[in-house]
Amino acid sequence: MQVGGDIGVLRIEKDLDALKIIKLKGFDFMTIKERRISAIQYELSNTTNQGARGRAFELMCAREKSHKVAVAKQGKTDVSVRVVINGKAKYLPAECKTNGGRVNDLLDGSNKSRFVIYKLDFVQKHKATKKAEAWEEIRSTPALLIPTNLFTAMLIDCNAIKEVRHNGEVDGIAIQPSSKRMFERLIAYAENFPDMEFSPEADYEDWMFEGLEL
Repeated sequence: MQVGGDIGVLRIEKDLDALKIIKLKGFDFMTIKERRISAIQYELSNTTNQGARGRAFELMCAREKSHKVAVAKQGKTDVSVRVVINGKAKYLPAECKTNGGRVNDLLDGSNKSRFVIYKLDFVQKHKATKKAEAWEEIRSTPALLIPTNLFTAMLIDCNAIKEVRHNGEVDGIAIQPSSKRMFERLIAYAENFPDMEFSPEADYEDWMFEGLEL
């Protein structure tokens, strides 16, 4: 469909349940917030892909006024957390992870993010026994703000890491979401340090991170 003059041709890029991303050549009708919401809805519409849910989670962790409309590229900051240090607000980098996300760069220190924002939503399937039928255990936590050094130390201590293989070759390290020890520690962290339940708009004070244990 032509639109008068040199304006260009309307293109419908993605048809979503609630919104359509409609673009003119060189011009976007949607606000940044609307584009981010559309991207989240699009990712969540893929109910079978854990990667899609992780991408949606990263977008949901962005601050209200953030210009973020897509997941961060490799090596770039996912989101920023506002931390008040000595009375002055600073935006510190954070890495967003869900379930069995990859953690190579967190473990080797090449990712310099100060925090990890982690949320677990995992279903542990238990096999039937002579005394009980098969059953499913839902393991879920709120989104938690965790200093990176505590998070990686927990993964190692709980042995909650696994190799990722493609075509028989190891090409990465990921979180082992089925780890019961990790789940129990995350629940304890949420209960003992309620201020660490993540909110994108929160102002975290530097003293809040003193004495944290995971």
